[in-house]
Amino acid sequence: ITSADFKPFLEPLFGALFVIIENEEWNENDYVMKCVTRSLSKAGEDVIPVTQIVITKLTTALGRVAKNPRNPQFNHYLFESIAVLVGSVCSKDPSATVTFESLLFEPFNIILQMDIAEFTPYVFQVLAQLLEFRPRESGLGQSYTQLFQPLLTPDLWEKKGNVPALARLIQAYIKKSPSELTQFLNPILGVFQNLLSFKPTEASSFDLMRSAIV
Repeated sequence: ITSADFKPFLEPLFGALFVIIENEEWNENDYVMKCVTRSLSKAGEDVIPVTQIVITKLTTALGRVAKNPRNPQFNHYLFESIAVLVGSVCSKDPSATVTFESLLFEPFNIILQMDIAEFTPYVFQVLAQLLEFRPRESGLGQSYTQLFQPLLTPDLWEKKGNVPALARLIQAYIKKSPSELTQFLNPILGVFQNLLSFKPTEASSFDLMRSAIV
């Protein structure tokens, strides 16, 4: 099945899938969310006309499961769907990051404030993705700027599941607007030294340092 085969049916397809996802009595069906992920992946940039509908539904589902995470498979495919949608749309139109940020920042902030361990690596991954696609002329903006310093908190880096996505996010910050981050050079070096101290995070430490000096 090609994306061209999918294209005429995207709106009714996602409409039917989200009817199931929005039914709380059906206990967060991970098969249906996996179908959403695969459908988005197959549709590629053809999903652009229904982006607003899909991201709104995904954001609503995220807000619901954040209150009571109970199905890891469903949650995985939920974040994977968001990541696939961001990639498909923003690679074609970087200005679309504004739409995604406006819808995702609120639930993401709630997840980070509540320190929902199951979700934080996913949040960092999607934030990195959005920042990578964000038009350079837009700078970091207030929301990203306010978020940066808390990202250097040692407690976040001590949770090894956070490290790959966090390192990617910090690299995205540095590449996007290095001039705005010079005041944080010492804390960044502190993160580097901490990651370098442990074999499993050595690679992430050098990735981080490479982005800071190149």
